Amino acid sequence: MSIIDEIAIHLQVGRKDVAKFLYAAPARYKVFSIAKRNGGMRTIAQPSAALKTIQRFLVDSRLRYFPVHEAAAAYVVGKGISDNANLHRKSRYVLKLDFHSFFNSLRPVDWRRVLENFDKEPIHRDDLYFYEKILFWGDGTFTPKMLSVGAPSSPILSNIIMYRFDEYMANASSKTGSIYTRYADDITISANSREICSAMEREAAVALKKLKYPSLKFNAEKRGLYGRGERRMVTGLVITPTSAISIGRERKRLISAMVHRASLGQLDAGQMNELKGLLGFAHAAEPQFLDSLRRKYGDELLTKIAKYQRPG
Repeated sequence: MSIIDEIAIHLQVGRKDVAKFLYAAPARYKVFSIAKRNGGMRTIAQPSAALKTIQRFLVDSRLRYFPVHEAAAAYVVGKGISDNANLHRKSRYVLKLDFHSFFNSLRPVDWRRVLENFDKEPIHRDDLYFYEKILFWGDGTFTPKMLSVGAPSSPILSNIIMYRFDEYMANASSKTGSIYTRYADDITISANSREICSAMEREAAVALKKLKYPSLKFNAEKRGLYGRGERRMVTGLVITPTSAISIGRERKRLISAMVHRASLGQLDAGQMNELKGLLGFAHAAEPQFLDSLRRKYGDELLTKIAKYQRPG
């Protein structure tokens, strides 16, 4: 049965209607920009509701059965930022690398290379055209061009596409005695010497060329190599000089101040929602800090914030 027939059955619509819809699928996105936390703007391409439904269907029925490398730390059930940071906390040096425009740099050609590496084709060749129409944004055209920030299928598909890179880097890491993980576009390599970290950085550049990821580029502005006397951060968490994981002093001060203001009823809906997110982050990364807030402000207030629902 073709993927068109499966989608038609799933949606309980006609086969011709599905085929007609998918022809224009790469253009069925609402595009807007949001401010990045560290400056600049991020382009979001949000699929239409109907296209999202089809993308989620492919995630559940097909994509979740593809292998994702154990070095991938994002978009994996049971893994979080603290798990990722914990792997690197005992190393003396931490190397940070970052891909520029990660999702938008992953193209249909990268997806085809994934499929070429299987002994038995996991997707029928006649269906590949429709998969690309469903999964890749056309940037204003009917031609699938890239993954979008906003599609529910992009996170898992990015991990699938990056499997070969993760495998190459994990193998190189085991040979050099270093640790490699990738959290979406954020690569962390740690070791007990600067030389090993530098060697692994060269391996990463070799891997992109050797494995033919034509559009992926490292963002030089976000590259950093840090030792124990410096601020070592992994996916937003701080590795302390004693090799503990912390959300950081500045974030703790911010959360404490906001909880105090919440106790006085001085936060508006947006600030309450922001604080709820910060408390969730702290709970996942450094729960003992949350315990100290409960002792100071009471369990009732912290529970109220955690369950807060923004009006409207």
